[in-house]
Amino acid sequence: MSGNPSSGNLPDLEAHQPPTKSSYSTWWAQSVDAKYTDLICLLLCFITGLCDSSAYNAWSCFLAMQTGNTIFLGLGASGQPTSKPWGWLKSLCSIAFFFIGAFVLANLTRRAGARRRSTLFLSFVFQSLLVIIAVALIEGDLIPHTSEDASLTGGRLFLELIPIALLAFQSAGSITSSRALGFNEIPTVVLTSVYFDVASDPKIAAMPTTNAKRNRRIGGVVMLLIGAIVGGWLSRSSGGMQSALWMAAGFKMVIAFVWLAWKAEAAPSK
Repeated sequence: MSGNPSSGNLPDLEAHQPPTKSSYSTWWAQSVDAKYTDLICLLLCFITGLCDSSAYNAWSCFLAMQTGNTIFLGLGASGQPTSKPWGWLKSLCSIAFFFIGAFVLANLTRRAGARRRSTLFLSFVFQSLLVIIAVALIEGDLIPHTSEDASLTGGRLFLELIPIALLAFQSAGSITSSRALGFNEIPTVVLTSVYFDVASDPKIAAMPTTNAKRNRRIGGVVMLLIGAIVGGWLSRSSGGMQSALWMAAGFKMVIAFVWLAWKAEAAPSK
């Protein structure tokens, strides 16, 4: 008999070898399966409502909803509202850094592979860190953020522009991710067009199982509203707006690690 007669009794050593470095690289570079990622996008709507309601209470501007900021900027040209003479500057800061954030994050993620596990993980870690830096500055009482702060309407240093810039920049990451995952209908930052899309949908009364886009649009509106309600109550609590921002940072960091466990996209069949 040819060959080693005892070879059939030997254990398959190759099957028990630890993953090679190349297998980790492959896993890190995998694109995530987009199925069910709309749930992540709905959570991002909640985070937007959470942050924007807190920011508006403190600084009378938004971090993600730039339509409102554009109106505030326009009112500033006529010196209104008179009770907030520097409100236009905060809105302008938010618009500018949201735009910069969208430009930077969209281009970086597009080049790195927008749906890659590594790209999504690093993007959300970065977004969370920006929120943490902003809320740490507030926690240290370095930034005016309550109605008792005399400089809230525009102190000489305008220190509140620092967290506004950081938070507006990271807010662009939400819409960057929702677009990359293919859920343009989920309103992570704006609602007006979504209200129109729902109202004009010819299948508005269809069964939930037959109109997924309508479901996502309505879900996005509801989640953003819930986030705004929660943010408002947290702003009134002893924790102040910081508690809402800590929650937002925590959610974004959790999402970052969720991508590490998310199912990979199936390889295209040959």
